[in-house]
Amino acid sequence: MTGEQGNGGRTVRRVRVAGLLAFLGFFLMIAAWSLAAPFNGTPDEQSHIVRAAGVAYGQVAPAPVAAAAGTGAFQRVPRGLAGNAACWQFNPGTPASCAASPGSDRTLVTTATTAGRYNPVYYAMVGWPLRLWPGWPGVLLARLIGAAASAALLAAAFVSAMRWSRLRFMAVGLVAVVTPMTLQTTSAVNPNGLEIAAGICLFAAGIPLLVRHDDRFDRRLLWLVVISAAVLATLRATGPLWLAFAAVALLLPLRPSALRRLLKIQAVRRSAAVLVLVVLLGLGWTVVQKASVLGVVPQPFSTSSRTMAVWKVLGDWRELTDELVGVMSWLDTELPGYVYVIWESAVASLIIPAIALARRVDRWRMFVIFFGGVITPTLLQIWYINKYGTVTQGRYLLPLLSGLVLLAAFVLEESGMPARMVRFVGRLAVIVLLPLNLFALGYTMVRWQHGLRQTPLPRLDLNPLAGPWNPPLGSVVPLLAGLTGVCLVGALLWTTVGRPATERVSAADADRAENRLPDSETTGALVSG
Repeated sequence: MTGEQGNGGRTVRRVRVAGLLAFLGFFLMIAAWSLAAPFNGTPDEQSHIVRAAGVAYGQVAPAPVAAAAGTGAFQRVPRGLAGNAACWQFNPGTPASCAASPGSDRTLVTTATTAGRYNPVYYAMVGWPLRLWPGWPGVLLARLIGAAASAALLAAAFVSAMRWSRLRFMAVGLVAVVTPMTLQTTSAVNPNGLEIAAGICLFAAGIPLLVRHDDRFDRRLLWLVVISAAVLATLRATGPLWLAFAAVALLLPLRPSALRRLLKIQAVRRSAAVLVLVVLLGLGWTVVQKASVLGVVPQPFSTSSRTMAVWKVLGDWRELTDELVGVMSWLDTELPGYVYVIWESAVASLIIPAIALARRVDRWRMFVIFFGGVITPTLLQIWYINKYGTVTQGRYLLPLLSGLVLLAAFVLEESGMPARMVRFVGRLAVIVLLPLNLFALGYTMVRWQHGLRQTPLPRLDLNPLAGPWNPPLGSVVPLLAGLTGVCLVGALLWTTVGRPATERVSAADADRAENRLPDSETTGALVSG
């Protein structure tokens, strides 16, 4: 074996080990929330648990009827999963001890769920433990299966940054979009969590595949794009819309000659055919099962003035922005204000310079994502506010808006960030952002375990280890899992960000990248030219 081959083999092994460690780190960070949350501890989880149990019992396509809030369907599930778990939601001063825990009673009862019309693919993956072990064992295992699937997509996104992001700066963007809200949502039995992870992976693989400034084509990136796009398009009714905006952004400037060049690759043609089929099947399910029908809103916003509706919806964006970071539990637990200031400032410090330094086509890409993830929901909310009220939540927008942050990180390093600055920013993210995730976990555990005192002054007895309610495996286990996960991801970032990516830069390029701008003599991206 030559020295070059030996170095290549060691590089492949290092990347594989880093991928496994990234999976373990992200899994522990997500699993910590899975183990810490009470039954129905996050928005609509019990509705999704009922749907998952119904699918596990073979009730894949129940009749779409007005079962719950004017939508959903009925499912026959174990009585132990159908008990009333709603008594503390929307009241952060009340601990979760007032609600019944999931029981092991296997008697099947007919239960209404607002998620009854959703695509069954996700629920088939996570639902089987709920049939075998109804009660806490089944619920925790269902959560952890979803957590593992999301962690796999996030780890794949991290590996993409290691291989194809010039100085691995996209990994910093990845940390910035793995917010406390991302972790809480991916930890629950809820397809929205896996949808967020799929959106992140789609952009992390799609940017180097379609936007990168060279002509190399890598099938591994193509597989990641197809898998994450298929997951995104399948899980929820909004998935095909997010995928459409992502595709337009990544394929810009949509030149026919560039698209023809791309379609000349046989693997691309086959992958595109499979993806089109998956999207059509997802859309077909949504139409036949009426999965996009929203429920009845008890108290919708009422106004005959379109101007008033505009001001109402625009004003809601302050709260929606915080929700992207994390308004925890059932959107009833705001984190301390400095958490939002720090996290939103970190994201802005990526996006604003990227807009200033980006090429015209990259600005258009960022605008398409912004239009899809901000302007479009705003216009729809204004139009339907009298019928449905304000139903938009920040977590619904994360699958698409995460791409804005990842693209900004890519643009910054391609515009000429030296390696020393990339290392500094990456290590700053390790020191600042990752610990905030752990803090958010402990803070939310306090809310679930004994409530947060509603006073003008901050609560002084923030003890996540005790309270009227305790997690089924105790409070120490989730905190240790979260700490271990944060340390693993932090160590990977600390040791890799700022070093040349394995698939991008040679040893000579590494010396130039240390103090100079990246080499500008590139041949053009695969699509954009």
